[in-house]
Amino acid sequence: MLDATQENAALEALLGPEGPVAHALSTQAQGYEPRPEQVEMAGAVQRALSSGRHLVVEAGTGVGKSFAYLVPLLRWAARTDATVAVATSTIALQEQLVRKDLPMLAESLPFDVSYALVKGRGNYLCLRRLGQALGDKASLFDEATDLEELEAIRDWSDTTRDGSLQDLAFRPRGGVWDLVRAEQGNCKGRACRWFSRCHYQRSRQEAHKVRCLVLNHHVLMADLALRRSGGSFLPKIDALVVDEAHDLEDTAAEHLGLRFTSIGTAVLLGRLWSDRRRRGLLGRSSTAERLRRQVDDTRKVARRFFASLATWAENASEGGTVALGDGFPVSDTLSPRLRQLADGLGHAASALGDEDLTLELSARARQLEAASDTLEGIVVPRDGEVRWVSQGGRGSLSLSSAPIAVAPLLGGVLWNKHRTVVLTSATLATGRPPSFDFLRERIGLEEADELSVGSPFDFSRQARVVIRSDMPDPVSASAAYEAALPEAVLEAVRRTDGGAFVLFTGYGAMRRTAQAVRDELEEDGLEVLVQGEDLERPALLERFRHGASVLFGVSSFWQGVDVPGDALRHVVIARLPFEVPTHPLQRARADRLEREGRSAFAELSLPVAALKLKQGFGRLIRSTSDTGMVTILDPRIRTRNYGRYLLASLPDCPIEDTGPGGGETA
Repeated sequence: MLDATQENAALEALLGPEGPVAHALSTQAQGYEPRPEQVEMAGAVQRALSSGRHLVVEAGTGVGKSFAYLVPLLRWAARTDATVAVATSTIALQEQLVRKDLPMLAESLPFDVSYALVKGRGNYLCLRRLGQALGDKASLFDEATDLEELEAIRDWSDTTRDGSLQDLAFRPRGGVWDLVRAEQGNCKGRACRWFSRCHYQRSRQEAHKVRCLVLNHHVLMADLALRRSGGSFLPKIDALVVDEAHDLEDTAAEHLGLRFTSIGTAVLLGRLWSDRRRRGLLGRSSTAERLRRQVDDTRKVARRFFASLATWAENASEGGTVALGDGFPVSDTLSPRLRQLADGLGHAASALGDEDLTLELSARARQLEAASDTLEGIVVPRDGEVRWVSQGGRGSLSLSSAPIAVAPLLGGVLWNKHRTVVLTSATLATGRPPSFDFLRERIGLEEADELSVGSPFDFSRQARVVIRSDMPDPVSASAAYEAALPEAVLEAVRRTDGGAFVLFTGYGAMRRTAQAVRDELEEDGLEVLVQGEDLERPALLERFRHGASVLFGVSSFWQGVDVPGDALRHVVIARLPFEVPTHPLQRARADRLEREGRSAFAELSLPVAALKLKQGFGRLIRSTSDTGMVTILDPRIRTRNYGRYLLASLPDCPIEDTGPGGGETA
């Protein structure tokens, strides 16, 4: 057993300038740069693993935190024969680890490295169900687009590497993919003729053979939610790293809560039978007329139920999202009908001689029963949870419930069940000196080591903050602020001749401002890209990276976006990212704090805004050669007392204030 000094020396030998990682990186385009902060973080991860403690570590931009946790994690797994896991925020980040970082480490590190990418079952193609869909396409589909997509999936199935949705070159319509994807309870296992070629089964077999699993937060939370009832679909994990851990609370609330939608109900019933289209699974059985009528009757009940709920929601608010009170505003006529239909399907499935159709109908019966349970769980209020109704496009409705506090739940399934959990992100701490108190209270992490590792970037030289304290106040003078916003955006963008993200907190203001400045920016020779218009997020980023552009974006562009180099040299923040507590879950969290005699603004709204502001700033500098500026068009960062707290969360760099009595400060 090595002592702490020897352990640190061993890690430095692996990650240092003469080590195998440096040698491997030197042969790649990005090259190798000495990063003492990376070695410091790796040492903290190693100590947490050795001592069996949890660790919270904030790693500034440029630290290279992936290698900082992967190298000690893989080394510890190889030495102890333990199973470890990394959970990222998105599938895209999972695949970066699996396709880039881990293969390089497997080749360069002087010990065995084995790993597997783990995705949810529904991400995988089921070859048996694909064959069924192709054979029954006449009774399942009546649109040419659906049939074309089904044929394209068949062609892809002959060449795909892993059979997952992410490997498919196009995004199929939901109704098509739902009929060919792998499903819980709709699997023959080893009795299936496709078992030896099954992509999902192979992924699970690999997951039980390797030392390191690469998950995303949703897969992790789905497994943790299952563990609450005594089940699990992942192998036993001895140590876990949660990357982008600032998303953990919201992801946990989503997975530990319930959701029931009008669209989901319509899709489930339509998959069984559509009398108008004369299509559906029940069209395959000549003896299913009674069940087809029962589906139609259930659909009518569902329409009346959601129509009544929509009327109540419209009267209770001006649209959007409205909280449910102690009772339920309409009679729950739907959940018993869903359960009756589930029973009917189950009985019919057991009497069929067609094994494949029996599996399909049995799976739909379980879905109906689960839907009934979900609706009943939302209709009846439970202590510690908040419930709400959301109105979407084309009259869609969703019913949701979520725990107000996830801390008590995470303790039982996460902190107490794993020997070591490492939480990391570039944005976990608030204030200066950095504090993790806000994060730890929200997720219930009482015992943990802490480390804040600064960025290796020289922000005092590479970055500058410009504050427009001469702008109208966006709250007390909202009309004047919005009127001044287009000219302020134009002036800011022109300072760097484009190459700018313009970040907003809502779609409305973003669209109005983009429309107001579009013509002038295009006359300047700049392409205007707007989130939510023609291109999806990945295509927007690709276009931005390769042109003289200005990109207008909202929440998803404040974090998780990496544009190194001159393409992004300016981040314009239109408004401080305070979340207005209009959503029932946010309001319930705020109300709970106020009932405890605490300030919801100081202990919830302000720390959340500081973390998001930090994330927005973090888009700017992505390498040691990047330079640029962040312009803040919200004067409250100077005129309100809390502004000092927000500025203290940003890296140290020169500040230019354009307001009266302003100037430049270090």
